[in-house]
Amino acid sequence: MKTKYSETDEMYGISRFDYESNRTHGWRVSLRRHGKMLVKNFPDKRHAGKQKALKIARKYRDDILAKHPPITRKEVCIIKRSNNKSGITGVCTYGKRYHLKDRTEKESRYWEANWPDADGSPVSVNFSVNKYGEEVARSMAIRARRRALDGLEGLFWASERGATDHAHDEQINLEFQRQHRRVA
Repeated sequence: MKTKYSETDEMYGISRFDYESNRTHGWRVSLRRHGKMLVKNFPDKRHAGKQKALKIARKYRDDILAKHPPITRKEVCIIKRSNNKSGITGVCTYGKRYHLKDRTEKESRYWEANWPDADGSPVSVNFSVNKYGEEVARSMAIRARRRALDGLEGLFWASERGATDHAHDEQINLEFQRQHRRVA
């Protein structure tokens, strides 16, 4: 199965090594998938020349990409970080302190939702606890993030930004919905 990456960039994940000191020459496939480095060398000598070694390296790389597709932008957005305290990724609460004219200090609390836009730039929206109450403001932040991520497509740090793998996106959508059902 060809992937979008092997079709658009013949050398994606493949690099050349030539070490004259020990007469070692070949191609290296190096890909990171779900936190693991997958690295394999294809020496010219073992594979009957530079071109044959490259052909075998590309086949190996394509097999890896078919078995382990790149992480999607939505997958990255639902990874729960170790410092998460709200229970849902991309939603947090915070307080802003300010001073009145009489120098009295006040604090306003907010629930905030964060997500990347289509270009990868951060977007955030906040909801006042003072205005909506704790639970309503939290629910509004969760809903805003859910709606924003529903439309988020593409692969994370792909060689071709915005490329999609719709079958893989379906699996991620199910995980996203399962995670949000527990919290909301």
